[in-house]
Amino acid sequence: MKITHTPWLAPFLCAGLLVATPEDAVPQRKFTWVDSADPAVSDIRRVGEAMIQKVGNNLISEVNRVVSAKGPEAGIDELHLKQLKLAASQPGQPRVTAVKRTSLKVRNPANLPDNADLSALMSIHSALVDGDTPPKVLVQQLEAEGSAPAEWRVYRPIVTSAACLVCHGPADTLEPGVKAKLERLYPGDKATNYGINEWRGVIRVSIIAPLGTSAVPKK
Repeated sequence: MKITHTPWLAPFLCAGLLVATPEDAVPQRKFTWVDSADPAVSDIRRVGEAMIQKVGNNLISEVNRVVSAKGPEAGIDELHLKQLKLAASQPGQPRVTAVKRTSLKVRNPANLPDNADLSALMSIHSALVDGDTPPKVLVQQLEAEGSAPAEWRVYRPIVTSAACLVCHGPADTLEPGVKAKLERLYPGDKATNYGINEWRGVIRVSIIAPLGTSAVPKK
């Protein structure tokens, strides 16, 4: 089923080359949905959305630059190895600990969605299937578990642009070199057969709030 985006999704056009397979075993985290409009989480949402905007802008710029300079086949290697550097947080402010791109149709197991990610993805998918407008942003609160600290997660949907289809378009239209390299790097790849402006997945930002604030995840 083809699911197209609503206009507010336009700034987030490419999911990139790092995604995963939800059929595999995933970590299970206890989480709670939080109203993103709640003033108590305004700082969490602000930090999360600012990072998502930065990631989206950087991703589009990198895809265009690399593909224009080296072509899609050579560009796969460079984008495949990209690692996002997180900016240092200000004292007393929420701290971004991770950024992730994931989807229901996935490419790289390194970005495997866990149960909390999958719940966010299914929430958006269900809204689109029902003909509703999905939320612009979703917020979760996760409990600490084992070595994983308590955290907040801010999600925002992303959709495909024409540039994305070079590597994510219909499998039978991919350039032979691109198709061969994707098959070699990602033998379980399911992230093809998209059209332009289709919902692709989410960008997720993990955040830890400073102790003593009103937005500290429950232990």
